[in-house]
Amino acid sequence: MEKSKNKYQKIFDNLPDIYFETDMDGTIETISPSAYKNTGYDIDALIGKNINLLFKGKKYSMLFSLLLSSGQAVSNYEIELTSKDKKIHHTLVSVNFLFDENGTKIGVFGLIKDICDRKQLVDKLYKFATYDEMTGVYNRRVGIEFLNQELKKLKRGNTFLSICFIDINNLKVVNDNFGHKEGDNLIKIIVQDIKEAMRESDILCRLGGDEFLLIFPDCKLNKVKNIWKRVQKSLETRNKTESKRYKISVSYGFAETNSENPLRSEELLQIADKRMYNNKRRTKKKLLKADF
Repeated sequence: MEKSKNKYQKIFDNLPDIYFETDMDGTIETISPSAYKNTGYDIDALIGKNINLLFKGKKYSMLFSLLLSSGQAVSNYEIELTSKDKKIHHTLVSVNFLFDENGTKIGVFGLIKDICDRKQLVDKLYKFATYDEMTGVYNRRVGIEFLNQELKKLKRGNTFLSICFIDINNLKVVNDNFGHKEGDNLIKIIVQDIKEAMRESDILCRLGGDEFLLIFPDCKLNKVKNIWKRVQKSLETRNKTESKRYKISVSYGFAETNSENPLRSEELLQIADKRMYNNKRRTKKKLLKADF
C-alpha cells in the first residue's frame, strides 16, 4: 500500500500539466507542483486561494457555469492563464465534479494544459497561410477572397467597388543587374508607399512576383485616382531624393463596378489587368539611369 502511494505521489509530483482540486466555491485544496513552473506562484501560497486567481477575466467562472449546467465533464476549454509576473499563457482546461461516498458534489478537479507552443505554431501557420512573407500584405488567396466578399456586399445596397492592378516595372532588370536583395528592397519600398497612401479600409495583396492588387471598398473610380496620385507623388519624390541607378515606377490599371451593374471578380480583374498593360505600353521607356 505504501509502495503504491509513493508511486502515485511521484507521478503527481512530476506531472507536466497542472492538476487541481477545489471546493464548490472554487477554493484551491490541492494543486500539483507543476503549478509553480507554469505560474510562478508557490504551491503553499495557492492553497486556500480561489482558482480564478490563475485565469484572466471571468473565463473560469464561465467554464464552471458550463460544468454546472451540463452536469458532466467539460474538456479542452481554452482559457488564458495569468502567471505571477502577469505573463499570459494559453491553456486548455478540463474539469469534472468530485463526489463524496453518497454521490454528493463536493468540489471540482481539473487539469490545465499549457498550449503556448501549439498556439505559436498555429499563429505561424495562420500567418504563413494569410500573408506574403516578404511584404507583410495579404497573399493572393486571401486577397481574392476579400475581393469576392466585397463583391457580395454590392448586392446589399447602392454602393461601389474599385480595384487597381499594379505591376512593378523592370523588377527583373533590377534583379539581374543589382541582385535580388535590391529587387526585394524595391518591392518593399513600393509597398510601403502604397500602404501610406491607401485608406484604412482598403486592402492590398500580393498576387505574386511583381504583381499586386489594391481593393477599394465603397469607393468610386474618381476617388481612387486621387488616392493613387499620392502613390505616384511618393515614388516621384524617391526618384528625386534617392541615388539609385534605376527609376522606381509601376504600371497600373483601374476597374470599377457597382450595385446596379455588378461584375464577377474574373471580369473585374481582367479589365484592370488589360488597362495595366495598356499603361505599361504607353509609358514604356528605358528605366535604367546608367549602362552596365
